[in-house]
Amino acid sequence: MNTPCTAQPNPGCDDRDELGSSTEGDVPPERTPRPASDPVDLTLSSTLISDERIAALRSQVHAVLAHLPRPVTRVGISVMDDASMIELHSKWHNLSTTTDVITFETSTEGPLEVDIAVCLDEAIRAATEHKHSEDAELLLYIVHGLLHCCGFDDHDDAASARMHTEEDRLLAAIGHDAVYAPRRPRQ
Repeated sequence: MNTPCTAQPNPGCDDRDELGSSTEGDVPPERTPRPASDPVDLTLSSTLISDERIAALRSQVHAVLAHLPRPVTRVGISVMDDASMIELHSKWHNLSTTTDVITFETSTEGPLEVDIAVCLDEAIRAATEHKHSEDAELLLYIVHGLLHCCGFDDHDDAASARMHTEEDRLLAAIGHDAVYAPRRPRQ
């Protein structure tokens, strides 16, 4: 979800995967990394995972930032559990359910400044289902949130395919395998 911090809750959204996303349209991906002009203020925090895992995720996210189609000045990432994510989802979207990622973009023009919440419990469930690591799933959630801030969307099949192709490209650019796997329809 891409929700400005100053936005009001958006209970009327109709997208089932990314409820409340306010980003529309796609942008063509940038194919070569931008040179780092200024250091990015990147924080990643959690009481749920070890300092070593935090450091590894932070390093991977930092590598991805150079490949985004938008310059970045600040990224704050919080890894949460279901209860915290439900609280956040309820506050901003009036939905008392968990979700994988909620993105709060504080700059809509110019360099990206964003806060991202990702759900460890959701990552554990998805990683188990798709047979990859929890941290790979968390990285995917972070990349997904960043791409929403860069104009990507996944509200229809074509846009979703473009967004997931870009996720794969970004992960490959940092030497990481593709992670996304379409979820089976819920019954």
